[in-house]
Amino acid sequence: MKRNAIFSVTLILSLFLLQTAAFAQKKDSSKIVKLQTSAHTEMCKAKIEKTLAYEKGIIESELDRESQILTVKYNPDKTDVKKIIAVITSLGHDAIEITEKIEKPEGQEKQQK
Repeated sequence: MKRNAIFSVTLILSLFLLQTAAFAQKKDSSKIVKLQTSAHTEMCKAKIEKTLAYEKGIIESELDRESQILTVKYNPDKTDVKKIIAVITSLGHDAIEITEKIEKPEGQEKQQK
């Protein structure tokens, strides 16, 4: 009787741990966006980062005061770039998404006559 009880508890505990491990392996679907802002003081940085921390879907944000570039990691299922920009502009700052340009290698440039 005692063996059956120990076996049952061990089995239930093992199944619970396997189920927890399966949920822990959820794929990271977060995205990162870079925004050029008009924020330039430490107060601007603190205000933007603190406000974004309370927005739904924002995982983390960091403003580089020197370049005025805000890097935001977010969950695309809960928010999007337009909403993030709207939050920043509601604080009185400009925000423009930075799209990286793909440069062509020197040998592939078109020659003009």
